[in-house]
Amino acid sequence: MDPLTLLPSELVLRILEFTPTSDLASLTRLNRSWHAFIDETHQEAIYFTPGRTDHAAGLRDVSLFEKEPRTFAKYYQDVESWKDLCRRQTLLSKNWDAERPLTTERKIIVGRDPIWRFRPDFQRRIILSTSHEDMDSGDLLWKLERDDVRPFAHLEYADGVACWDCDGEGIEVWRIGRERGVKVKVLEHEVQTRGFQLSCFGGVWCLCVVSNAGCGFVYEGEKRELELTKRMVIPTGAVGHLDQDEGVVVYSLGSGGYHFFEKGTGEKMVGLKPEVLEPEVFHIVHPDEHFRRGTMEDIGKAARDRTVPLAIRPGPLPGDERVPLEDDEWGAGMLSGNLFVGVSRAGRLLICPNWRALIPHTSPTSTAPLTDLIQIIECDSDGSTFDLGGWLSVRDHRVLLEIQDLIYIIGLTDSDHVRDGESRPSFATSTAIKPQYANPVSFMGLYEDCLMSTYTTLLYRSRSDEAEGVVPRIFQTKAVRVLNLAPDLSGHGEVVEDEEEELDLPVSGATRAELFHLIALLARGEDGD
Repeated sequence: MDPLTLLPSELVLRILEFTPTSDLASLTRLNRSWHAFIDETHQEAIYFTPGRTDHAAGLRDVSLFEKEPRTFAKYYQDVESWKDLCRRQTLLSKNWDAERPLTTERKIIVGRDPIWRFRPDFQRRIILSTSHEDMDSGDLLWKLERDDVRPFAHLEYADGVACWDCDGEGIEVWRIGRERGVKVKVLEHEVQTRGFQLSCFGGVWCLCVVSNAGCGFVYEGEKRELELTKRMVIPTGAVGHLDQDEGVVVYSLGSGGYHFFEKGTGEKMVGLKPEVLEPEVFHIVHPDEHFRRGTMEDIGKAARDRTVPLAIRPGPLPGDERVPLEDDEWGAGMLSGNLFVGVSRAGRLLICPNWRALIPHTSPTSTAPLTDLIQIIECDSDGSTFDLGGWLSVRDHRVLLEIQDLIYIIGLTDSDHVRDGESRPSFATSTAIKPQYANPVSFMGLYEDCLMSTYTTLLYRSRSDEAEGVVPRIFQTKAVRVLNLAPDLSGHGEVVEDEEEELDLPVSGATRAELFHLIALLARGEDGD
């Protein structure tokens, strides 16, 4: 009773639309007829089906897919067919969903300057930061001197346009290329600005700016010439964190929660104060065993040892010293479709699967149930990494946040909830080569095949001294760290380890092994001869 002989091909194809990819693979091994039907006669129709592969709407030629700027590792380079694309995306998704994903690591260090903010551009293969470097080689492409960019400037970047704050209350707008950047204009403000965020939606750039004096600004432009389109009145006391989508901008008000505004009209849509909505509470215990590379001697560790699994449990975090929810201070918040997430000084992660569902509940006469609107995950944190207001990133039902000296990757369900046994696995990775060297992360982001963040590490450099001659120095710096999850495409589904990058070590004197040992001793804080 073979369906291929009983049913029309159109109906079989329709059924296969709902068949998991793993079952398709099994069917191709069933017999010659099924192999021919799936892998020869109807391969393009089967694997091009929406949901089978992820690609831009309207893309019909698979060879054009690799031109989409999506990944750090050029994972889709030379993709051969829709089936090949499906295979690559399935392997990548499988690695992300592992309890301890296989990873490779890359640290990008340029000169002596520690990285403060950075943004990657996978299309142009550049990283814009306190240093401007090539994504593949780590070579410095060009830089502006300190007189041109104030210390600790905030940086925003989207598709060839960059913005950073200058002295006073101005924001500089630049066009960015591999060879050089060109200043377009300076956006002046008469009030103190606390933060800004730049995005590009369908060829229209939008810069949203917030002031703690009760003002919000929206700038837009189709040709990268940003012009003020809306000035809105918001509550005073904004802490500087904001995010936007095409129609909405959300501001963080610290202890006042989050406020959502429509960009076009400037009207407030909803306010979100977590304690009002009686959230469902979960907790994660900060890992006691620090799994990170303890010394430079650990270079040979397995690819899984860069991460540690996290378990999410129902109920509040044990202990009586927690800051009450109503007294907590909220920092960074991010939008991803209907999902909104935020992070607090006390280490709480706010998850609102559908923030638009909150709008009816702002009315004092509303009697609709408030259940299942928001969830909170409590983490073991003393607030020491909240000086920057916390950093977040959201992508594909995962949330990236910093807790103490670790980065947590929290997995959600397909509906963006926390559900025992249904959520994607959660895991953690380090922010520094050793806990005692950890500094708060000043940028991190989730991308299709990797997560990128600032990372505190050690460098060994020789420095000329008039009295002592050439003197070796080991110093601490912040680099760009790429934790790459792109699998090997040889068919094994493994991640191939890159060779460890060479530190800038002297060619004479101590051997490489001795220098690694010296760095290990310093990392452990050991003194003496």
